[in-house]
Amino acid sequence: MANSTLKPVFYVLSISNDPSTAPIRNTVLAHAGYGVIPVRSIGAAIEVMTTRQVSIVVIGNSIPMHERMHICREAMRLGIPSVVLDAHERAETSSAAHFNPLDGP
Repeated sequence: MANSTLKPVFYVLSISNDPSTAPIRNTVLAHAGYGVIPVRSIGAAIEVMTTRQVSIVVIGNSIPMHERMHICREAMRLGIPSVVLDAHERAETSSAAHFNPLDGP
């Protein structure tokens, strides 16, 4: 029997309300080898963060600012890094990295 080593799966919690960009982002992440858990609401996001093993949270700019901040605080409390995709707004939180999705790869 061949000895195979299993690679750990890193799960990305992808939060977005945008039906045009979310599927593209999720497909790119999946093709890069990540397990993607897509959700559309902060309630669903918090449920996933507390019940599943999540490696990182990616928050799309379609999520309102106050909800982004709430998710970042909860992720920080759980020790999960978060990335916020925002065009011009900046949440005042140290738990998230911010990227402008219009800047390209």
